[in-house]
Amino acid sequence: MSDSDHRVAIGKLGRPHGIRGEIRLFPFNPNSHTVTDGLHASVSREDVPDLDVTVEKARYTDKFIIVKFEEFDDRGDVDELKHGHLKVSYDDLPELEDDRFYYVELEGAPVYVAPEEDGELADDAEPMGVVDRFFETGANDVMVVNTDDGDDLFVPLVEHAVVLLDFQEGRVILQPLEI
Repeated sequence: MSDSDHRVAIGKLGRPHGIRGEIRLFPFNPNSHTVTDGLHASVSREDVPDLDVTVEKARYTDKFIIVKFEEFDDRGDVDELKHGHLKVSYDDLPELEDDRFYYVELEGAPVYVAPEEDGELADDAEPMGVVDRFFETGANDVMVVNTDDGDDLFVPLVEHAVVLLDFQEGRVILQPLEI
């Protein structure tokens, strides 16, 4: 999944900052310093096609990043980007230590429910859906699974709900679901 065409949302754009085309970016990972001068990215909004941008300047604050894109010089123009998501190439994300991972690595992966008996999946086990996305809550992260019947299942990423996030095999195994 690490092809350079794959884009990953790293933050949400807020309101403009000042009058010279700067805008606030609220990163999804406040500890990341992915946004740097010269970064090629895109802005994605539901109502318009993705727009390619280049970061001219990035200034970090305690709560957000003030970003100036080369393509915008005044407040009115950059206001159009408000509420958009800043996306970067997967290849531009920082390398992680061996025991760390990006959730995006599991997007699209099949999701199985572990059998109650021994927890081992049969070779012919059918997935109950696929991983759509992840999001954070105050208590824990949540995985959204698009089920085969068309519904979304919200699974907290906690030990009593998830048996395995298997990045090697590209699959997720959940604890048996109580209905």
